[in-house]
Parts: sequence; structure tokens; C-alpha cells
Amino acid sequence: MSKNPVVARSRLKKAQSLIVAGRAAEAIELLTRLCRSVPGNADAWFMLGTLYGNLKQYQQASDCLGQAVKLRPDHALAYFNLGTFLRSMGRIDQALTAFSRAHRIEPGRPEILRALADVQMSLGRFQEAIASYQQILARGSANAELYGSLAACQFMIMELEEAVSSYRQALALSKEGRYLDGLGMVLCQQGRHEEAIAAHREALRLSPENTRYHSNMLLTLQYLPDITPASVLLEHRSWARMHASGITPAGEFRNKPDPDRRLKVGYVSADFRSHPVAYFFEGLLRSHDEREVETFCYAAARQRDETTVRLQQAASAWRDISSLNDSAMIGQARADGIDILVDLAGHTAGNRLAVFAARAAPVQATYLGYPSTTGLTSMDYRLTDECADPPGAENFYSELLMRLPECFLCYRPPSPAPSVAPAPLTRNGFVTFGSFNNLAKINERVVALWSDLLHAVPDSRLLIKNPSLTDAVTAARYRALFEARNVAQDRVELLGLVAGEQAHLDTYRRMDIALDTFPYNGTTTTCEALYMGVPVITLEGQTHAGRVGLSLLGNLGLEELIGRTPDDYVSRAATLAMNREWICELRDTLRGRLQNSVICDADGFARSVEEAYRQMWHKWCASQTP
Repeated sequence: MSKNPVVARSRLKKAQSLIVAGRAAEAIELLTRLCRSVPGNADAWFMLGTLYGNLKQYQQASDCLGQAVKLRPDHALAYFNLGTFLRSMGRIDQALTAFSRAHRIEPGRPEILRALADVQMSLGRFQEAIASYQQILARGSANAELYGSLAACQFMIMELEEAVSSYRQALALSKEGRYLDGLGMVLCQQGRHEEAIAAHREALRLSPENTRYHSNMLLTLQYLPDITPASVLLEHRSWARMHASGITPAGEFRNKPDPDRRLKVGYVSADFRSHPVAYFFEGLLRSHDEREVETFCYAAARQRDETTVRLQQAASAWRDISSLNDSAMIGQARADGIDILVDLAGHTAGNRLAVFAARAAPVQATYLGYPSTTGLTSMDYRLTDECADPPGAENFYSELLMRLPECFLCYRPPSPAPSVAPAPLTRNGFVTFGSFNNLAKINERVVALWSDLLHAVPDSRLLIKNPSLTDAVTAARYRALFEARNVAQDRVELLGLVAGEQAHLDTYRRMDIALDTFPYNGTTTTCEALYMGVPVITLEGQTHAGRVGLSLLGNLGLEELIGRTPDDYVSRAATLAMNREWICELRDTLRGRLQNSVICDADGFARSVEEAYRQMWHKWCASQTP
């Protein structure tokens, strides 16, 4: 082919006409010959790379566009297309580099800046993404999707009030369920539960088929102070009617109904990473008896960290299902021959409840990640204990309750962890109460009771730490709640984000007594506090969510720290606060007490869970007998 520039331009026009005519194969052949004969022609490489990308042949596309930008380093559109195709290949870091280069060359093109912002968001570089989105909006390119993306980034770094404003601006431009759902999640993190539920319900009204909106609403219901077990069950059964009743069961099983053979147990979760679920799951996974159980972990999210690596090494088999639809996930579980499939999410983010609704395994159970029923009749069992779900609680679950003989939790203490420090009252001269629980769990009744406690214990202080309090407006709202109860500002410290696990654990050194929340107790925070030598006062509740503290403290023999009524809660906390010797004794002994208890006995816990699985399996095998 001629190297004459005029001929080359003619060939490019010919290739363009072939592309427009839908004759892509001919265009590729023509452009390939042109690139070989005139390898310095950046336009030819650009056109060929773009064509490959449009045909979803991304590796060829990136190779050609990489050549184009080498030849013409100021080719913004080539960098933009390169970034687009790299992102499609999952090479997000390289896409960021390409989009950044395109933006430096042509900073005025909104589509380049938008692509850059989206990739920054995907990589968790939220501050940079916020700045990029705000630049686009400042140029007058406002639309609902931009405001929604901006709000999502603001939410991630706890700019909660800004996120509320951005979601409302998105809704003013387009009233869509996704923006209402996002708004509901932010409002919940601010402790504005009724407003949050109203937003979720409106999202569901607009998109009644959306399971995620409905699940988010169910999770938010758990925080309401007047929630009853009966109303919780009704709401969850409504979810099942709306989203699971039309799902066709996947069919008969070929699992051999041998009651005593080695079982294949699958665990499904989007939280196989540094997450509270993993803190209570890792010990079980590591301690399973390989002669009794073959474990399969179905990872429903792409996030990976050091915890993910440990879990992957501990599992018999690891399956990344993040890109699989429900049908493919069911096919994978059946191909693996799973006997018992265990949901670790309930109605939390990333759940795959539709898989369970379609009956992916002969026996199905839910455990750990959610403090309530799933509502599914196809979910056979729920693992719990008699403290968290006492006799009679069966009436409020769609699942059969399989009660473990001791605590339903197995905690893996953080390693490394700071040493236990002396109680701060020994240097302060006053008692410091504290709570590091999710701010959504601190409702106005909790504030009222904590205010009563501060009045009952003169000179005491209260430390509340939560990332949500990084938001100035949210912090001001909580200050006002305490002030309305005549608690002076200098007696309550509100602490926002403390970065890093070690720094977070170190902050427990500032606390003498931890105060549990209600009706939704802490779990990870309770175990962390105890491990750091801090006694926890809890209030016995009606629902599972309100009885986790009862189970944990009861299994440690610390019944004297369990309030049976709100007044009893205040009384027990005040009694402990006035007994400094008792506080110091607990400070010195709680870590060892926890470590040597059933709560940290991973081997014993695994045997209990395996026995529960064996009972489930025996029942299924019996049902298969002609």
C-alpha cells in the first residue's frame, strides 16, 4: 500500500465509509494493511483501535490506541477511547491514567471529565471524584445522574448533609427510586429513621420490583425503638410475597441422601473482607473439620483485602460469583453438589436471596449477617441461640430456629491489638461512658436514657465515636438532643472518623464503661470493648437485634451488666460507675475472660455448627426415603 499521505487519507475515508455501512470486517482489513504500510499514521491506529473497541475486542483496541497515543501524545480522544476500553476490561487503574491524560489535554470536554470522575469513584478516590463532579456541575451540565453520583461519593466520606442536598437536587430533576433509596440510606446514618423509611417506601412505590430498595427499608426498620417482632415478620413476609412468590424452584436434586457422609456446605456473602461478618465467620471457616465438611465460599462482591486472602486460603473451594446472575449462581451451586447453602447476608447489601428463593440447595439456612428473618419459606433454618431467640421466638420467623447450645457467635479478636490500658478514671478522676456503635442505632430514646445516666452520675462524661459524626450538621443535631435533656456540652464528646483499626481500638482506652444501644444492640463493638477491657452495659430487648448483648454477656457470666428494663439499665450502669474497684478489676480480667470463653472457642463452635448441619441433613435425608 502506498505511503503517499493523500492515498493514506483516501484509505481512511474508505475505512470510515465501510464502518458506516456496517462492513466492519472489511474496514479492519483495510486499516490493518494501512497500519502495516504506514506505521507512523496515528489516525489509522486510532480508527482501528476504536473499531476494535466498538466490537468489544478490547485487547486489540487497547493495543492500537496505545500505539496511537505514542505517535500523537496530544490526542485527547485517543486517550479517552483507550480509557473507555480499559475500563471495560476491568483495568481501572490504567483507565484512570488514560482519562487523566485526556483531561489534561482537553480540560474543557465534559464527557472526559465525567469519565474521569466515574473512574475516581470506582477506585474509592471519593474526594477527587467529588471535585470532578462539582467541576462538571459548575459548568452548567447539571443532570440528576451527576447529582446522584456526587451524593454517593459524599456519603462514602460521611459528608452526610451534603449528600442529602445532592440527592434532593437529583430528585428535583428526576424522581427516581435510586435517588430516594440513596437518600434513605443517608438519612438512616444521620439517625433520621422515620424520614429514611419514608424515602425507601417511596422508592419502592416507584419501583415495586426492586428488591434492593425493599431490603434497605427492612434493614432500616430494625432501628425503630417501637418495632415489635410481629411487625418485623409481617414486613419481611411482604418482601417474600412481592419478590419471591413468582420464582420457579430450580428443580430436583441429585444429592445422595446418605445421612452420615461428608457434607458440602456453601457460604454466600458479599462481605468476605474486612467487615463485621468476616470477624465472626473466619473462626468457624478455619475450624471446620475437613472430614465432616467440605466448604465452598461464594463471594458476591469483588472487593478483596488481606481478610479475603485468609478466607480464600481457609475454604475448600472459592467461587467468585460477583459477575454471575442468579440463574448462573444456582447452576454453580448445583454443579458443586452443595448439600447445605448458608446465607450470611439476609437483607443487607449484596445479598443473593433470590438464589435461595429458587431453592439452590436441598437444605438452606441463614446466619450471622442480619438480625431478623429473611421472610422466605424456602429458607429452612436460622442459626441462633436460646438467649438471642428464647422459646416462643419461633412465632416471628419464616425459618425454623436451630439453636446452638451456647453463644450463636464466634469472635476472632483483632491481631495485633493494643494492650489493655488502665481505666481512664484513674487519671481523670471521673467516669467516662462511651459508645462506638453505628450512629443509626442511637435513637432519641437512647439519647434520653444516656442523659438520665449522666444526671445520675455527677461529673461523668460520655464519648460517642462514629464516622457519621464527621458530618458537622449531624454532630450538631446530636448535641442539640443532649442539650434538650439538660446535659451540658462539655459532658458529651462527639468524635468522627478515626482512621485505621489500631487507632480505633486505641480509642477504647479513653472509655471506662461502654453503653450498648437499643433496640439494635452492638455486636462487633461489644466484643471489641470487652477485648479492650471495657465492661458493657446492655438492655434486654424483644427482638434478636436487641438480645445480642444479652447473649454475649450471659455467656461470659456477666448477668449483672444486663438491664432488664430502661430504669434497670441506668441503675446498673450507675452502680458500676460508682464502684471504681469493680471497674478496675473488670479492666484487668475481661480480655482473658473473653479469650477463654465459648465466644472465642472456634473449635468448639465449629463442632456445634457441624452438629446443627448434621441434624438438618438427617431431616432432609429422612424426607427423601420412599
